[in-house]
Amino acid sequence: MTTNKYHNIPGMEFSGLFDIAHGRIIFIKYFLFIKFDNKIYIDIKSIGDVIMPFEEFRKNKLLKMYYEISLLLIENKNIVIEKINNTEYREHYHHYDFVYTEKRNWFIDTAYFVENFVINSKEIQKDKYSCYYNINPNDLRNMEISTKSHIDRFNKTFLGYEQIYYFKKSLINYTKLVIDYHADLIEKELDEITAIQEDKLNVIKLITFNEKKGMNIDILFIIYNHLICENNSKKYASYLANLDNNKHIVVAQILSA
Repeated sequence: MTTNKYHNIPGMEFSGLFDIAHGRIIFIKYFLFIKFDNKIYIDIKSIGDVIMPFEEFRKNKLLKMYYEISLLLIENKNIVIEKINNTEYREHYHHYDFVYTEKRNWFIDTAYFVENFVINSKEIQKDKYSCYYNINPNDLRNMEISTKSHIDRFNKTFLGYEQIYYFKKSLINYTKLVIDYHADLIEKELDEITAIQEDKLNVIKLITFNEKKGMNIDILFIIYNHLICENNSKKYASYLANLDNNKHIVVAQILSA
């Protein structure tokens, strides 16, 4: 049995950019980042990992752009998840575990890019875990910054790996998808807020209706349970129970809820 343990580490910021394109063949690239103590840990597919000063990292404009995009894909930068395998004889694999050549137990809950060559589409998804670290983040504080030769070799390899033409094209596509992704999130949040406000308005109408002659609390609750959407049917029940005490206070409490 595999369980996931969530760790909130305020002194660290986790993010990653994961891109998978599939059709007859599969192309995958990932850029994983952990920012901590004015340093940054970076892991790139087919290149390896490195720890460098954050100020030096900022000089690498291409890599910095990937980092900035990765920050827009994750909801909580301080949360990292540990995969704990409690089964002694049988390994459990998560989706996209096949991407990595070694066992990785630490990952983040972040959105990622998916391209389908067959139907010529590219989108952002967030239904599976994709970004796994090849390190226990808690070990980073005791690790030294990589040597200058290691950092130079890492940067040189990255520049050879990332062709400028394709980088510019990818950056434009990534940026457009991220903008659309956040626009959809904002729209969903606004829909939720609108639904909540409509619920409050309905309850207040019900309270006003309660002043009509012949109404009692039992009838009010029957109407309430059919008027308010089912998922929120008990949300304001505690306020309505005190309606006989002070209507104006109850209305104020509902508006501020």
